[in-house]
Order: sequence, then C-alpha cells, then structure tokens
Amino acid sequence: MFIDSIGRPDLAGEAEDWVKDLRETLYHRYKELSTELIVLPAHFMGIKEMNADGSISKELGVLYEQNHGLNIQSSEEFIKTVTENLPPQPNSYEEIRKTNMGNMNPEDEQQREMEIGPNRCAIR
Repeated sequence: MFIDSIGRPDLAGEAEDWVKDLRETLYHRYKELSTELIVLPAHFMGIKEMNADGSISKELGVLYEQNHGLNIQSSEEFIKTVTENLPPQPNSYEEIRKTNMGNMNPEDEQQREMEIGPNRCAIR
C-alpha cells in the first residue's frame, strides 16, 4: 500500500492468481486494523505525497478515504483495474528480488543503483 496507489501483484508473474489475494488483504485484513495506524510506504510517486516535514506517511483511515485503489467497490472492477494498468517492471527487478530473498548481497553502490528510477511497484 502506498499513499496514492496500491502495490502490484504481478512481479513474480502471478498477477491473475495474486490479484484476489491483494484485494483480500487491502479490503478485508487491513480494514481490521486501527484507522490511526501510521502507514510508512517503501516507495512514493511524487512530491505531492510528502508531508510538510518531508516524511512520507499517512494514517490508514486517511488512505481509505483518499487512495483510489482502496475505493474500488466491485471485485471485478478491482481485478480489471489492477491487471490492465500494470506499468513496466522495475529495471533492476531481478536483482532487487534476489537481494530481498537473501540470494544476493550487492555492494552499497549497486544497492543505490537498484533504488534509482521511477516507482514501478505501484498501480494507480
């Protein structure tokens, strides 16, 4: 979950299978959490998502009011929106995935290179 978007379920090539799990998580599991919970996303898409102090965070309740991806009422519309609006995968996706799984331990400079570029982990 991001400030102005939601995560994408396709990075392992499983969009059709995982989109239902994504909806279950966003529309049911997270709804059980406190609306005052502070969400600190790993990525952001633009400056408008920053708070006045430069941080990137919002209360979960605010996200449920403002984030389009959390307000698609129909399950069918959600699935269609998610699967038909996938941006290109991140340039360093394979390296990032291997690093996250502990199968690769890149040097600091290589880690910085993997993080450079647009947020392609989100769907708007």
